[in-house]
Amino acid sequence: MNKHISLFAFFGCVIFYLLATFSQPRFLKHGTEATLAWDVSGYYLYLPAIFINHDLDDLNFLPGILEKYQPSHTAEQAYLAGNGKKVMKYSVGMAVLYTPFFFLSHAFAKISGYPADGFSLPYQMGIHLGSVFFALMGLWFLRKILLRYFNEKTTALTLVLIAIGTNLLNYGTFDAANAHGYLFALMAALIHFTIRWHEKPNVKDSLVIGLCIGLAALVRPTEIIYALVPTLWGISAWRDIGGRLVFFKIHFTKLLLAALVVATIACIQIAYWRLVAGEWLVYSYQNQGFSFLEPNLANVLFSYRKGWFVYTPVMLFAVAGFYFLYKNHRSIFPVVFIYFLINIWIVSAWDIWWYGGGFGQRAMIQSYPLLAFPLAAFLAWAFPTSNIKNQKSRFINPPGAILLAACVILNLFQTYQAHWGPFEADAMNKAYYWRIFAKTKNDPWDRLLIDTKEGFSGEKKKVKALQTVDFENFADSFLINKQVAHAGNNSIFVDTAHEFSLRVNFPKSPEMIVGKWLHISAWFYSPQLDYQEWWMPQLVVRFEKNDKPVRERNIRPFRVLSPNEWLEVGMDIKVPRKDFDNVEIFLWNPAKRVPMYMDDLRVEVFEE
Repeated sequence: MNKHISLFAFFGCVIFYLLATFSQPRFLKHGTEATLAWDVSGYYLYLPAIFINHDLDDLNFLPGILEKYQPSHTAEQAYLAGNGKKVMKYSVGMAVLYTPFFFLSHAFAKISGYPADGFSLPYQMGIHLGSVFFALMGLWFLRKILLRYFNEKTTALTLVLIAIGTNLLNYGTFDAANAHGYLFALMAALIHFTIRWHEKPNVKDSLVIGLCIGLAALVRPTEIIYALVPTLWGISAWRDIGGRLVFFKIHFTKLLLAALVVATIACIQIAYWRLVAGEWLVYSYQNQGFSFLEPNLANVLFSYRKGWFVYTPVMLFAVAGFYFLYKNHRSIFPVVFIYFLINIWIVSAWDIWWYGGGFGQRAMIQSYPLLAFPLAAFLAWAFPTSNIKNQKSRFINPPGAILLAACVILNLFQTYQAHWGPFEADAMNKAYYWRIFAKTKNDPWDRLLIDTKEGFSGEKKKVKALQTVDFENFADSFLINKQVAHAGNNSIFVDTAHEFSLRVNFPKSPEMIVGKWLHISAWFYSPQLDYQEWWMPQLVVRFEKNDKPVRERNIRPFRVLSPNEWLEVGMDIKVPRKDFDNVEIFLWNPAKRVPMYMDDLRVEVFEE
């Protein structure tokens, strides 16, 4: 069995991925929870536009799709260009990769009676299951390349850690139709054919190398750095560079062939821009871009919102493994390390460094086939096997095994939380992370910590009421509503005509000293909720000094409200260290899409 343990590990991952996929099949869901939703629907939109609706430039069919299937709350997948045509926001790469699964789904839709419109069940299922297949193909190539440098046991353990101990699990199963599983597979395949090409340069592998790089760059232009892999593979020292240049000169025609494949694939995108926008080059992300001189490195690595090491801690072992990779496999250390540094810089430089919704730092997934090498090097050192001569058992064995198991369990549990529990993929923070840590149930009040980013846990002591406001004495204000109230006759409100409500002010009292907490609560009501976070009305609490803000906290009551029901909602705020003389409380409705009413405001002070 030891002879084929990595093969058993691979098929174990296949079974695990299929079980995970069918435990919560997104292709059976609707709206923004479906497979073809949000970014994925934008990647995919080229295919129904070209092959079903024959409308690539105006997208006149899109409003009907949005109304029927609701893949997104907005039409942001495309924008209006200067020539009056609709230009896709996302590049065409993912649509190219979806193509075989799209045609199979389209054929099935036609013969099965489902709407052949590109978004019915056959398309949702076909794209999703095809994407799972792609991720598993990446694991297959990963096994093959690891076996060239490590034994069966180390390869098997590395494969399992990458497959179920990282967020590849999420993007190879639940959210498989996103770009990351595809890019992971392309990188794994690229490494495999690069190794073969350097052993015996040939036309076939040159074509495949060009295909992998070209498709990756077509998905995300920054993935042109995939070209570093065949360029630097096998260089272990500066002195090797001269020999590499001679090698490339000898096989120049094969390199040129790979480059022509990359260029040909790039022409697909250029041709689309020319055809639709009338320009050869278009920056379709508009106001989103990179800040290369100010990368968000600390946030990308360590933040509670999307920190790579917070949500994929097993990769700490991969980083530690660079030492052992350098020591034992110096010929592949430079390419892996250089790619890692450049890639993490690019990932951190993107202004939206949290990369929207999804579990963990998803933009790192395509580097996992390379990072599997330092991870495997660490595992080979930490858990030596009998077939490695003159190597004794390391002291790290028991605690190392426990730590690795803990990382895998944490990834499994947090992935579970992301799909069945209280995890908020796009809005995690320290207070909310620790409040829900190890929880499987969603407590609505916990979700308010997503906004305030601070919360009190424990027993409140010496609670004292400071202010109670029922708004009955504000009857003359035009910002008072006299038809909707929790108690009495009046409430304050925001609606489609009013962005800000009446403001409640009260001066700093002697009880408000540093170290104490304020609890602000009120009753809230709305006949209609808005579920988009950035459009929700908010309760704002502002500490001021001489009418200038000192500190501000807010919550979005819609996170916990139900339509047409009054509910008491509140937040705990620590008294700021900076001096203040006034506390101001008001409602803010940034989008003015729906109304919200507030009544019976109460302010208390307490100690820990």
